[in-house]
Amino acid sequence: MEDTFRFKVGLKYIIIEVMKAVIIKSNENKGGHKTVLRRSKYLSIILVLLTALLITACDAENPTDGVQEGAEEETIENYQALEGGTLNLAVTRFTTLNPIFNSNHSLFQLHHLIYDGLVTFDENMDIAPQLAKDWDVADDGQSIRFYLRDDVAWHDGEAFSAEDVIFTIDLIKGNIREANHPSIFRTSVGQISDAREIEEGVLNITFTRPFSSGLEVMSFPILPKHIFEGRDIEKINTDEFPMVGTGAFKLEVYEAMRNISLVRNDNYWGQKPYIEKVEVEIVPDSEAQLSIFESHEIDFAQPTSIDWGKYTKDNTVKVYEYVSNSYEFLGVNFKNPILQDVNVRRAMAYAIDRHRLISNIYLRHATVVDVPIYPLSSIYDEGSQIYGYSLEEANNLLDTANYAMNEASSIRATENGTPLKFRLIANEENILREKTAYFLQEALAEIGIEIEVQLLGWEAFNEAVEAGNFDILLGGWDLSYIPDLSFAFHSSQRDRTNFINYADETMDQLLVDAFRAPNHEAKQARYSELQQHIAEELPYISLFFSNGAIAVRDEIKGEFKPNHYNLFNGIESWFINYEIIEE
Repeated sequence: MEDTFRFKVGLKYIIIEVMKAVIIKSNENKGGHKTVLRRSKYLSIILVLLTALLITACDAENPTDGVQEGAEEETIENYQALEGGTLNLAVTRFTTLNPIFNSNHSLFQLHHLIYDGLVTFDENMDIAPQLAKDWDVADDGQSIRFYLRDDVAWHDGEAFSAEDVIFTIDLIKGNIREANHPSIFRTSVGQISDAREIEEGVLNITFTRPFSSGLEVMSFPILPKHIFEGRDIEKINTDEFPMVGTGAFKLEVYEAMRNISLVRNDNYWGQKPYIEKVEVEIVPDSEAQLSIFESHEIDFAQPTSIDWGKYTKDNTVKVYEYVSNSYEFLGVNFKNPILQDVNVRRAMAYAIDRHRLISNIYLRHATVVDVPIYPLSSIYDEGSQIYGYSLEEANNLLDTANYAMNEASSIRATENGTPLKFRLIANEENILREKTAYFLQEALAEIGIEIEVQLLGWEAFNEAVEAGNFDILLGGWDLSYIPDLSFAFHSSQRDRTNFINYADETMDQLLVDAFRAPNHEAKQARYSELQQHIAEELPYISLFFSNGAIAVRDEIKGEFKPNHYNLFNGIESWFINYEIIEE
């Protein structure tokens, strides 16, 4: 949630052996009602099967954008949405309700219902207006002038103003002594040098230098200054933190570490939701969250494994898939002179059939890329996708690099006998990475490269990475929604986050140019150049962006447009109560 990137801990894939007894809540308990009967049971089944067949036929090569598995997409047109109903959710245990300090992922998602930023992200992770209705980026890219909405009120009725934004920035930066708590957004707002209201409703944000991601940074949730003025600033750090936002839902009741009750904000500045209430149970962990979803106690969950296909067999559940921010790659150690040869790296890229890898191991829930740029964003350059599966191309490149196949061996080597043999490390707790490692071993053997797979515990894996004790590593990044790849590729980050020890002056300059692009058009152009260079140089061998999904009870209708930033994106169109329009 900040503009630094953390090395991604391997996902834990959980099999819940003991399920709770299924408790299907009545429509009355959910606060919903239906005024006419649903369409024919048999027609619904046919539509589900047809949709499933269409999904199976989809090419995994194309990025997934809100794929609905088993969803009766066309039936929404036959529903007349009505107000009312209760959406039942769960979040895992957290340490603070304050959205500026919170690091709990499930609560971060819930906060989207309560708080707004100046801007937000649409389903493709492009910038969309929120509390700022418009903005002007300075010609030099070093400041942005935001024009604030004048129809926004806090949940307690007080008017929203530029002072609230300035207060929140000071809070994040640690400028308020009484509330100097580390914020998850502190690094990202570090580029802000000044924030001031230059006229009523017009806020000017100045950065320390031209900053191409200045808009993305301003997506942090805004807090109300008037709630925390004077001695009330102490509320920032307490368990009694007042959740007062400008969002579509407002706090009704909070029972500490038991449940949160939200009610629709009827004074909301945007499109008001149909759903009247949101009941949130606080559970120990994600396993418990999935368990109570499967026992029909809540209506919404985020599967923790890729096996969400099991939910499509349940006609009471719909699954909505999206491209996550989890990027998987092979990192090559540039301290190894053999791997410094770009022909060897390119040969490896051509030899890996990533579509088969995704199909066989990830059940088609991933999107192939050659660069670590979110594949649906406006700065992604489709021209950077150049490495298709080709054993012929791979062998030609190794021939060019003077690695020949010895008749007495299945491993290529130079004339002086230097073999193409590497040690690949991966973390053993991740069964998908383990399977991928052996898939890669088999694939590279086809072109005469021998891979020794070494699976390490998480602590040992990180120690090996930090020490540079590997030839190739199989790993991943959870990429921030604020793009900046300096952490991975800039030579100044060697022996830190640039753990592959890569250095290239052209890359360094392209990274700086992309960071300092003065406007969106220049940003697209600079990032296009950067992606082309990454694809040609191939410091990392990209595998894919994995997909994520949300599972939703069929009682909840509407348009579902989740992205990795906001799983509730589009909730204003969700509904529980409805009438069926006669055909």
